[in-house]
Amino acid sequence: PHTHTAILLHGRGSTAKEFADDLLTLPLANGQTLPDRLPSWRLVFPSAREVWSPVFQEFIPAWFEDAPSSSSSSLADPTLSLQEGEGAHDEHHLQASSLQESVRRLSGILDDEIALLGGDAGRVALVGISQGAAVGLWTLLGSGRADRVLGGFVGASGWLPFAKDVSRSLNFFSGLLSPASTSSGNVLSTPVLLCHGTDDAYVDIDLGRAARAVLTGLGMKVEWREYSGAEQEGHWFKEPEEIDDVVNFL
Repeated sequence: PHTHTAILLHGRGSTAKEFADDLLTLPLANGQTLPDRLPSWRLVFPSAREVWSPVFQEFIPAWFEDAPSSSSSSLADPTLSLQEGEGAHDEHHLQASSLQESVRRLSGILDDEIALLGGDAGRVALVGISQGAAVGLWTLLGSGRADRVLGGFVGASGWLPFAKDVSRSLNFFSGLLSPASTSSGNVLSTPVLLCHGTDDAYVDIDLGRAARAVLTGLGMKVEWREYSGAEQEGHWFKEPEEIDDVVNFL
C-alpha cells in the first residue's frame, strides 16, 4: 500500500531521469537501496524546465535562472543574493520571478501528492540536492501555505537564495513569492535535515551553514550533518553515510 510520498528535486544541469537513475541505485550501509528501505513510499521526480545559462552559454535544466553578470562556473550558482549597484534590481527580479514560477509549480505538485494521501501533509516529504534544495526551501517556506506541515524536508549540498535578506527580514522572505505571510504558522514545525560536504567544490559549506542559521532563527528544528569524500568533488551524497542519514530521517 502507498503510505508516504517523497518529492525529489534534482540539481541544475541534471534531469529527473538522471537524478532518479543515480539516486535510486546508491547503496546504504546494509547494501539496500532507497526503494528497498522505503517500499511503501511513492517517489516523485519532477523535472525543471530548460533556461538559458549565461555562464555555460546554452540551455540547461534549472529551477531558476542565473544572474546575467554571474561569473560563477558553479553548477549551483550560489551567488544568488540581493546585489548592490547598477542592474542589481533587474537581476534580482529575473532570479525571483523564475524562482516564483518553480515554487508555484512545485507547490501544486505537493498539493496533488497530499491529496492522494487523504490530505495528510505529514506523510509527504520534500527532498532536494543543490539547486533542488534551494528551490525546495523556498517551496517549503515561501509558497504562502503557512498551514502546510510536511513530514520533513531534506536539503543536500544546498543553500538558501537571498539568505542574507531573509535573515534581515522574514516579511521580505514571505512576501517576495506570496502575499500571504508565513511569519507565523505551522509550516515552521516541519522537521528539517540539512547535509553538506566540507569539501563541496560547487556550493561552499558556509552557504549551507548560513541556511541552517536562518532556519533555526525562524524557530525551526534543523538537524545538520557534514561529510567529506563524496563523489563529484564533494557535491553529491556521501556513500553510504549520507544516504543512511536521509533514509533514517525520513
